[in-house]
Amino acid sequence: MGSSPSVQTGFSRIAEALGDPAREAMVSALADGKALPAGELAALAGVSPQSASGHLQKLVDARVLSVWAQGRFRYYRIRDDDVAALIEGLVDLAAKANVARKRVLPAEQLRQSRTCYRHLAGQLGVLLSNALIRRRLVVVEGRTGHVTEQGLAWCRAEEIGFEPAREPHLRLCNDWTERVPHLAGSFANAVLGRLIEARCVVPHRIPRALRITDRGRAFFDRLGVQVPF
Repeated sequence: MGSSPSVQTGFSRIAEALGDPAREAMVSALADGKALPAGELAALAGVSPQSASGHLQKLVDARVLSVWAQGRFRYYRIRDDDVAALIEGLVDLAAKANVARKRVLPAEQLRQSRTCYRHLAGQLGVLLSNALIRRRLVVVEGRTGHVTEQGLAWCRAEEIGFEPAREPHLRLCNDWTERVPHLAGSFANAVLGRLIEARCVVPHRIPRALRITDRGRAFFDRLGVQVPF
């Protein structure tokens, strides 16, 4: 009798790559979409540069991170939006597991507003997503969506550099603090890019956390959103 065909999809390799505290720390440090050199990632993970090299190669081999050389430095970043969505999903799952064991509250600043890879998350990200959907600037069908003609006009008015090269323009990403989706993908990335460029949001002292400014409140006012913090 012949053996049964394999149904393995290969995700065990990704799980193994992520299943180490040092590698988890490195991936978490890159979760806002920035690129960092190996030396800085080693320091953040609390390992030696030699050990970091092995950890980073494992993440690159599993296609979790991408790397490029600039001079004598090698810079690492989250490979793409799909990997970023996976990481956010794992954070969400871990947060639920923590709550099941004991009540662990995220920092209030992270709940209010933070980066999730290259897009906006937290309460502010959910407020933005809901407003864009309510005003029909974007249309969501299932887990993905597109920017409408009204949405493209809004982008031009707000000087958001979004070019609808290919669909889907956006997707839903589960927000680990708010337990409801916010928008991710190329459109959401462009919106956050503009908010940062225009100093509507600025970095907080807590990694990934953002603070809304008066310019940011004016931006949300134009969307008909009152930011409650």
